[in-house]
Amino acid sequence: MTDMTRLIDRYLDNDLGDDEVAVLFEWVAADAANADLFARQTLLDQHTRELLEDDLIRPRLDDNSDRVRPRRISWRALTVLALIVVVGKLVVSSLFDSDRQAPAIIAQSVGAYGGDGEAFRLGEELEQGSFEVSRGLVRVDFSSGAQVAVEGPASLEIRDDMHIVVKRGVVTAVIPEPAIGFVIETSAARVVDLGTAFGVSVDATGQTDVCVFDGEVEVNHQEMKLADSSPRRVTQGQAVRATLASSKIDAVAFETARFENTWPINSGVLQATGLMKFVAPGPEFVPGRYEDSERILVFLERSGVVPTADFAVDLVDPGQYQRIHRSKQHPVHAGGRIRSYLLQLDPVGQLERGATDKPRVISQVTFDRTIIGLIASSKNLDATDELLGHPHGDYVKTRRGIEPPRPSDPPDSGRDVVVLSADRRTLSLDLSAGSAVDQIRVVVDELN
Repeated sequence: MTDMTRLIDRYLDNDLGDDEVAVLFEWVAADAANADLFARQTLLDQHTRELLEDDLIRPRLDDNSDRVRPRRISWRALTVLALIVVVGKLVVSSLFDSDRQAPAIIAQSVGAYGGDGEAFRLGEELEQGSFEVSRGLVRVDFSSGAQVAVEGPASLEIRDDMHIVVKRGVVTAVIPEPAIGFVIETSAARVVDLGTAFGVSVDATGQTDVCVFDGEVEVNHQEMKLADSSPRRVTQGQAVRATLASSKIDAVAFETARFENTWPINSGVLQATGLMKFVAPGPEFVPGRYEDSERILVFLERSGVVPTADFAVDLVDPGQYQRIHRSKQHPVHAGGRIRSYLLQLDPVGQLERGATDKPRVISQVTFDRTIIGLIASSKNLDATDELLGHPHGDYVKTRRGIEPPRPSDPPDSGRDVVVLSADRRTLSLDLSAGSAVDQIRVVVDELN
């Protein structure tokens, strides 16, 4: 006989003190198997049946009245009933546990490992509790619809599908309408989403920086009870800081560099190689306002777009984009749901036409969904700016697009080279920009 079965027997003999009863309660509630053992011993025990019959069912006649009153329920009977309720809840919970949805799953992983040293698996379910990323990048998709990208090393806690705690590390979040109100909490601050995309950085001291890329959040200091602390609304292009040393929330410079690793994986880019930079959004970080002579810039323009009419793209099939294809019209049909990116090489300053020192950049980018079309001609770029362009982009009407080679051009012609992979998810680029801006719009199928 185990120690716990002896404890149950003593309980049935009314031989337990309050402290021992509390220990028994805790043990029963801790595990369904424990609850089952207790139920079997208790409900089948003659003492329990006598107790229920004597204290709960059989009425007694009051000596001074003809009314029938139930007897006072003893503490022992109440204890039995409470434990039966606990058992019932555990049994029901176990019956439906297999159908319960985990609060989050691993949606993307780039060289990411957990605190146990094991690599994350795509589709892996994450339960409530601690969540460690020792290194790499991982995107966590919550059942509420929220998407959070995490860069290791980072330590978090998942409370539920609408609430996480970041103890240290860098995260970016994209919150769709169904998940408005999503909370990211730190030791210094509580960030409540109001429909937005934002980044949170927490260092070893608990210092918390919040940078809003799009939309709006409310930042509360954890010491809200202090008189000089009040909630702060933070909107696109703004950043604030909260520390444990002060109860104030201070404005700081809007700076996105620390989020440039997590933002791509949260925006559908699995990998970028070569001289390519994925730009986190913000008022000054949009196409037309951002120049770079050494890197191809990647801007997420729009997501969740449902076209109401057909529009033309320049390339739909895998292979190299060549000038001869420009005369062909490749329609993308209305319906579905699409996302658009703009890849841009725009050298700093203005180069003279025909300059021989034009910057040349070679790179490659892989997306998490299928590319259904590339737009690289000025005509089609201009025509799709309203539908697919960044809402705050400055799309000046100047020479833009790329200059692809003709089939007859030699390999060293200096023309722009764009190659779409066979699986239509990877673009290989060799761009050389001069007086015009090299731009190519990538249209991705969000449903595939």
